[in-house]
Amino acid sequence: MTEGHEERVKALEAEVRRLRVMLESAPDFITNVTNDGKFLYLNRLAPGFRMEQVLGSTVEAYVPPEAHERARAVMKAARETRSVQQYATSGLISKDKLGHYLTRVSPVIEDGEVTSLVMIATDVTALEEQRILLQVALDATGLGIWSYNPESGGGTWDQATRRILGLPESPPPFERVMSEIVHPEDRAMVRDGLRGAPSTGRYGPLEHRVLRANGEVRWVAVSGQVVRNPEGKVVSLVGSVQDITERRVLEARLLEAQKLESIGRLAGGVAHDFNNMLTAILGNVDFAAEATSLDEIRPLLAEIRHTAERSAALTAQLLAFARRQVIAPKVLDPNALLSRLDALLRRLLGEQIRITVQLSSTCCVRADESQLEQVIMNLVTNARDAMPRGGTLLISTDDVLLDAASVAAQPDVSPGRYVAIAVVDSGAGVAPQDLPHIFEPFYTTRPGGTGLGLATCYGIVKQSGGHILVQSQLGRGSTFTVYLPHVEAEARAAAPVPGGPKVTASERVLLVEDEPAVRAVAERALLRQGYRVHSVGTAEQALQLRGTEAFDLLVTDVVLPGMDGRELALQLTLRWPELRVLFISGYTQNTIEHGGVLDPGISFLQKPFLPAELLAAIRKVLDDAPGGGR
Repeated sequence: MTEGHEERVKALEAEVRRLRVMLESAPDFITNVTNDGKFLYLNRLAPGFRMEQVLGSTVEAYVPPEAHERARAVMKAARETRSVQQYATSGLISKDKLGHYLTRVSPVIEDGEVTSLVMIATDVTALEEQRILLQVALDATGLGIWSYNPESGGGTWDQATRRILGLPESPPPFERVMSEIVHPEDRAMVRDGLRGAPSTGRYGPLEHRVLRANGEVRWVAVSGQVVRNPEGKVVSLVGSVQDITERRVLEARLLEAQKLESIGRLAGGVAHDFNNMLTAILGNVDFAAEATSLDEIRPLLAEIRHTAERSAALTAQLLAFARRQVIAPKVLDPNALLSRLDALLRRLLGEQIRITVQLSSTCCVRADESQLEQVIMNLVTNARDAMPRGGTLLISTDDVLLDAASVAAQPDVSPGRYVAIAVVDSGAGVAPQDLPHIFEPFYTTRPGGTGLGLATCYGIVKQSGGHILVQSQLGRGSTFTVYLPHVEAEARAAAPVPGGPKVTASERVLLVEDEPAVRAVAERALLRQGYRVHSVGTAEQALQLRGTEAFDLLVTDVVLPGMDGRELALQLTLRWPELRVLFISGYTQNTIEHGGVLDPGISFLQKPFLPAELLAAIRKVLDDAPGGGR
């Protein structure tokens, strides 16, 4: 043997030793088995086994019986497909202990034939134990795990997710499942969330409804995180899902309980205030009945009228809170409105409070002008009362864009463009425990307060399609911000107020009012003005008037026993096409308006009203008619 040949042999032997050391040092079990699964080679042994014992034995001897069929199937697939197969199984990790393995099976191909198999088994017992612990934690919280591939549209669902969504063991493709089980009203939200996740890096958190196969509707909370490869490309979206139906039910019950509490407070406050006013009215009526001269009666009547007006104002505030006032919104410039109110507000605040007005908005809003004035007056009055020893007040307007992130903590606020009207005071502030109740009716922290001012503001703003938010800290003042949706149209100047009503004795008026006292007052006012009046108490009585001269005007209550005022007006205008209609009511039940906004072409007078207000409204309706005022 030549010297060069000896060196090559030594080098090969050294290489074999290095490879043997490397194989024996590998953390995985690397084996060579025959095509039928008998061990030919093992790089190392699990504790408690001897090499001579293992060599020649079969793979099935080291896995539990329930795993035999799976092991045979994987080895067969590796031989027939001549490709690497992978599967998870349990097996002996020592002489007397089972563990978990992730096993890869590769075919050994020589001269075009599969002569044996290489099996590499990785001990994943620790990982499996961690997975089980994680699964226990997930089960305890009710969380399910899912994944979604935005590129392929595929995804995976774990057992908890399938249970929550009511999916079978082998569910359909991800996108099909999402399109079928997500509630139709929530599908756009879910779809937009999935589409936006690659750019934002997150999906949700969202709460939406799902429709199970059995027709049951459930609420779920979902969220997800984008997973990217080293190049930054999105490879999947991994997330969680939790059934929150029971939580939603409890929240609804809590909301109902809070609503009942508010209603109880409302009823108590209304009863208290109205009883006080009725006591004053009834007492003064008795005094008037005992009076012996007109000079004694006049101040008593004045007090009765004043108390009745206070009662009417209380009713208006309650309707505003409940968003049941009928409004006539128009496009307004909030800067112009505040400029017009400036002198009045300064007189209201007095000299102890320094007021600053900053009008930065360039946009208009759509609202009822008198109601928006009421909101500002209420907020300024509230701020004044919070600064009994003086302070500073800032009133500002600004154009703002509220995006989804900025309104995330306010579920009832919608993203969009708004005009923000802020009233900022340096007063005493509001305690944290009082803030959640600040807009509830008859809830007040101020001695002598009615608890209706802020509730009225809330109702008016909501009815106008806006939002009102408050920020406050004890000793550091409060900020009330009204957000009204921005509109593109230009504000229109108010129409000039006409002079006194025109008196025309020739016009015929049909009055329909089911309350005898109100009907008597209205009829007397019309007769004194010179109108020819026919009054009835129900719609049916009005429809029975046949063979009479056509009426020029129908004055009808909206809410009547049997047929309502709107249906009556429709039937009578078919009989008398030139008939004009004025609706009157204390509460419309949405028959002539929707969302508190009058339907187009409707003339309406809110109760309570004075005779002069009724006559002015009637004259306006008649004069606006073609050929009116003749």
